[in-house]
Amino acid sequence: MDDRNWDRLSGLIIGAAIGMVAGILLAPSAGTETRNTIKKKTQGTLDQVTGSVRDIRDNLAKKGQELWKRSVTEISLDDSEDLPADDHGHGV
Repeated sequence: MDDRNWDRLSGLIIGAAIGMVAGILLAPSAGTETRNTIKKKTQGTLDQVTGSVRDIRDNLAKKGQELWKRSVTEISLDDSEDLPADDHGHGV
């Protein structure tokens, strides 16, 4: 199948799919039920995504706090270890 025929076929399939979805969503009575179903499923998905994002945020905050605590406890209290030596071998 050459590119020109493929473009026509894919355009026909995409157009039919869009028409079908529009027909379902805009139907007078059955469409109302369909829209309510889609709304409920969308809300359920949104709730799941929100929960996942919240869990990720909480885990990142917990890891950040752990890293902060570890970095604070591992800081040397002896200043001479962190400072460069002067000409006499003493910390500056």
